[in-house]
Amino acid sequence: MELQSRSRLILGDCLEKMKEIPSNSIDAIITDPPFAMAGGISNGYQSKSDSQFFEYWFSDVCKELIRVINPVGCMFIWCDWRTIGIIDRCLQKSSDAYDGWYISQELIHDRKMIGMGKPFRNQTDKIAFIRGKKTDYEERIPNTQPNIISEYWYYGKHDFHPSQKDIEMAKKLILWASDENNIILDPFAGSGTTAIACINTKRDYICIEKDDNYFSIMEERIKNHRIQTVLS
Repeated sequence: MELQSRSRLILGDCLEKMKEIPSNSIDAIITDPPFAMAGGISNGYQSKSDSQFFEYWFSDVCKELIRVINPVGCMFIWCDWRTIGIIDRCLQKSSDAYDGWYISQELIHDRKMIGMGKPFRNQTDKIAFIRGKKTDYEERIPNTQPNIISEYWYYGKHDFHPSQKDIEMAKKLILWASDENNIILDPFAGSGTTAIACINTKRDYICIEKDDNYFSIMEERIKNHRIQTVLS
């Protein structure tokens, strides 16, 4: 666990570890869940049972996300064509009429490079913008901002994680979702891209990762990034 500022790295299952986070204490949630388990031709799985398992499991995740987030906060969750609908159903199951958390809009990250797919090759990532009835974002997100964001990000092997996300894209989401010194939660932290983007934007973070190997990679990556930041 990292002991600088309020930022923490937590090794363990997010459903268990989020229970240790106080209610309404998180200002924004930026995360990339393992949605490939939900099935779909684009990721090589077509099992309906996988989709059912994802919905059952992610409904429990959403209950904790909604509990820990500040009512004025918002979430950005990476997803794909299949899971965006499942995530919306999970939010509806997990929030009552007062909470009213839902997918407000879908963002498209145009990676400016074609990836895998057949017959059409993928060039985009989807990100769900989730808000509640009290979400306050209007001073951060201009009403001239399109929902398609063009930011080059390589399709192929990356240095730290096979599903590694672009730091610049994560920074955009963080700036839209929060103010300096706010706390950002990433319950599926992987190799720590959200944490790096938080450091670069002067936010605190709580990053949870259950895989020992990626947790170690995340620790080392953040340590090296902090050293480089000081030296620069």
